[in-house]
Amino acid sequence: MLLKVFLVDDEIATREGIRSSFPWDEENFTLVGEAPDGEIALPMIADEKPDVVVTDIRMPFMDGLALSRAIRRSMPWIHIVILSGYSDFGYAKQAISLGVEEYLLKPVTVDELREVLERIRKKSMEERQRKAAEQLMSSGISFVQEKLLSSLLMTPMDSREAAQMRAQMENLGIHVTAPVYNVLDIRFNYGDGEDSTRGIHLLQTLAEQSGGDILLTGSPHGALALVMDKGREEMEEHCYTFASSAAYSLEQGDARDVLVCIGEPCFRMEDIYDSMRSARHVRHIVDAEKEGGRRKIVGVQEMEDTPLTMQHLEIQPLYEQLQYIRPEDFPEVLSSYIKSLLQADLHTGVSEDYLRMEAALTATRIVREAGGDPAKVLDLQDYEAAMQAETTAAVPEEVERLLRKALAFRDRENPLHGNRAVMNARRYMAKNFTDPNLMLQDAAKAAGMSASRFSTVFAQETGMTFTEYLTGLRIAKAKELLRATTLRSSEIGTAVGYSDRHYFSYLFKKNTGMTPSEFRETS
Repeated sequence: MLLKVFLVDDEIATREGIRSSFPWDEENFTLVGEAPDGEIALPMIADEKPDVVVTDIRMPFMDGLALSRAIRRSMPWIHIVILSGYSDFGYAKQAISLGVEEYLLKPVTVDELREVLERIRKKSMEERQRKAAEQLMSSGISFVQEKLLSSLLMTPMDSREAAQMRAQMENLGIHVTAPVYNVLDIRFNYGDGEDSTRGIHLLQTLAEQSGGDILLTGSPHGALALVMDKGREEMEEHCYTFASSAAYSLEQGDARDVLVCIGEPCFRMEDIYDSMRSARHVRHIVDAEKEGGRRKIVGVQEMEDTPLTMQHLEIQPLYEQLQYIRPEDFPEVLSSYIKSLLQADLHTGVSEDYLRMEAALTATRIVREAGGDPAKVLDLQDYEAAMQAETTAAVPEEVERLLRKALAFRDRENPLHGNRAVMNARRYMAKNFTDPNLMLQDAAKAAGMSASRFSTVFAQETGMTFTEYLTGLRIAKAKELLRATTLRSSEIGTAVGYSDRHYFSYLFKKNTGMTPSEFRETS
């Protein structure tokens, strides 16, 4: 069992000593990254998802205790090892109270670190076996809670019915009052034919660690999660963090075909059903895509930010066709699009569902980019209600009516159109990768996303984590400088963003198989 280790310490000498003296290549451990303080480390840890974090207690900006709290809250599967001096023993006791499993006194020897890591590995293996046994015995979900939550998620209701449901659930100690709600549709299966009980138990354990902000219930294809938070921005961070943890935990538990679909947030309890439907629409559309399997986490916003494509149909996305269209060309373009889509060789009902959702997402994006509020401009609830009542033959009429509203608003506002979020981030990183202080949050800001959402979307779009992509940019530039200049290795490391020359040499060899000097000699 290979364990991934991340190192956090503000003392370069300590990091260098552990990095260079521990025989990583010979042991069943790998060093996936390091950072000088918790603030820099936290997004990198979320990006790399190590099994073990080894951290000093006293550090600037965010110390080891604050880092441990943050890890426990969002990535509870990670094992934490504290490094401390004799004078920090009081801090070490606090860390242990936070759930930190091990601590080491500085200076740390190779044998001490190996012993602790081996102990963690053994504990991890035993923990997996114990959880597997527990999962076979019980799903861990209250029958009453599951039934009520299923009704809340799966049943359309008005404000009076929602109030009654809230009272029922509150009386049972299930708190469902929040400023913002969002639903996650989580799909997974097991190749050996067993039911979803094991995966639901894993997800329930994660949900319980949220302090009541996430409720979970089983569904025919996996599970549904109701996420509650205090604001829209906090909700995005919350959803993507939980989705990432859920996908990771399921795959660690041998689940297959994991897919987490994030719906549209809503602000009233009676609209939770609509959030569930939007999450389910996302799942249906991803299932219809030939290449959809490569994505594990998909939100409604990704379908707005990146025009949805069905590559096997060779149909240009609807948003791209309507983005700059003149009003007089609209009927012909829409008619051609609908004809191509409805004639496609898809499963029964999929093309119709795709058309409905693609039209809604396209209209939403057009209005939002024009500076408007889609909920006010488009009357999406009326659109959905009309779709439920109409026959298949009438669907194109409702689609046309919705899109005309969006285009009319756009033309009135004369909007400016921006570039794709991930492209913005790539452009920003290409310009700033030599900055040693460049962090995931900076690229996320350039993309207009929260850090958690950006980490997920960027990895799925590029096939690399933020750290891997940044390292690739820096190593590529280092190779160029090694070939074309006589600069020393330490100078090149500084030039590409690494202030620690030893860490630069370590990363260079890890990525190329050669030291900088060996690379220069062979180039």
